[in-house]
Amino acid sequence: MLFYLEDRFGIDRALFESFIFFRKKNSWWVSTDTPLLAHISRFKISRMGLKAFQKVGQFLKPTTRMIQVFGTHATKSKITISEDDLLDLQKGQCLETVLGVGQGYVILCLDGNRILGLGLYVNGRIRSQISMKALRSAMIGA
Repeated sequence: MLFYLEDRFGIDRALFESFIFFRKKNSWWVSTDTPLLAHISRFKISRMGLKAFQKVGQFLKPTTRMIQVFGTHATKSKITISEDDLLDLQKGQCLETVLGVGQGYVILCLDGNRILGLGLYVNGRIRSQISMKALRSAMIGA
């Protein structure tokens, strides 16, 4: 996952030196690495930390919350959209564009710095992956 974050989004893997990743089926979770983990490792834990990724088809998809928390460190695959673009995406329309990145997920920003969440870029089109709940959270946090 760290290679993916660095390769796709330009997020330096050193940012995650104090974190640990856990896998559960097709999902990965991230938590602060702490010596206390050794004490709780004998328990059956259903959830811990922040859900970070899930496998979706051929792509590894970061969760919206993961991108909202760590996406500010991204230097690649980060797209600024206008409010009109956002309205189009909310209506289920795609944005047609040519990006200098391969197919996969891109970070969608409003005003250049407000991270909304993700879009899926395939064949020159971006389709929103932002839930209404995540969108409200991003807009309120602005």
